[in-house]
Parts: sequence; C-alpha cells; structure tokens
Amino acid sequence: MRLLLSLLLPLLLCTCDSAPDNASLNTLNFFDLKGYIDEEVDRLGGVPLTVDKTITLNGKTETQQLDDLDFGSDLQLFASADINKAAWIDKYNTEVKTMSGSHKITRYTALDTTLTTRMLEVEEDRGQPIQITIKRKTGTFLSDGVSELVYRAANGYTVQTKQDNRFGDDIDALVQVAW
Repeated sequence: MRLLLSLLLPLLLCTCDSAPDNASLNTLNFFDLKGYIDEEVDRLGGVPLTVDKTITLNGKTETQQLDDLDFGSDLQLFASADINKAAWIDKYNTEVKTMSGSHKITRYTALDTTLTTRMLEVEEDRGQPIQITIKRKTGTFLSDGVSELVYRAANGYTVQTKQDNRFGDDIDALVQVAW
C-alpha cells in the first residue's frame, strides 16, 4: 500500500501542477474594453481638463462647460459593454480589417441575440485604440431600444439612445462630450 501511495503521490502532484494557473484562465479573448476605459479614466482625471457636455433629449438641447466631470461615472456605460467574459468565448464573431500597415479595425459581432452588447468595434493605429464604437440593445419588458456609443480618445465621446416605450413617450437622446 505504501509503495502504491509513493508511486501515486508524485503523479498526483504533477497532475495538480499542470493545471492552468489563474493567469491562463484570465487570458483575454477579446479587446479588454473595461481595462482600456479604466486607463482612460485615469488619464483624463490626471490632467486639468475642461469639457463641453451637450445633452439633447427629444429635441431639447442643453450645453454645459465642466471643469470637474466625473469620468469614472460618465464612462461607466462604455466599461459595462465589455464582452471579455469566459462564458462568451463562442458568443461573438471576430473580424479584423487591416486598413494600412499599422491601422486596423477589429469588429466583434454577437452571435447570440440575448446579449446586450450587439457589436464592439475597435479602431487602432500603431497598436493604440483611436476609436471605439459600441452598439447595444437596451430596454425592458415595457420598452425596446438601441444605443450607439462612440469613444474617441483624442477628442471625446457620444452616446445616442433611441427607445420605443409601450406605455409612455418614446426617448431620443444624444449625449456629446468634447475635450
């Protein structure tokens, strides 16, 4: 019995040792949108920045100039559209277009109609994202809607939402932030 245990123990230890570590399990399969947005929040919050924020709701527009925009809160909608989850490995189709030597566009399109993030497109130049476009399905049992989010690291972002409500007024909203 001891001989059997002495032979099996190293085998069990080797088997345990060959299991993937947490780093392997967390390998990114898609663009790390949440990580990128977190970096942008740090970058934007680290410099004095005045932004123009324009909100148009059902045809009525209001513009403000802000010195203290909470980028973490404002960009949370972008971060929440991250598709990089292990359960979604086979739920998105990936297409890559090379525009020129260092310029490419990667598009992730949902294959599962129940997913909120329908499309994520990352435009990069020299390995750095320059524009991110997201299409999301929004709404509830009582409403149906779509949102398009566009983030441009150099100059700002827009969020456009159209929502059809079954028992209330429809919503057509556009938020534009420029720096």
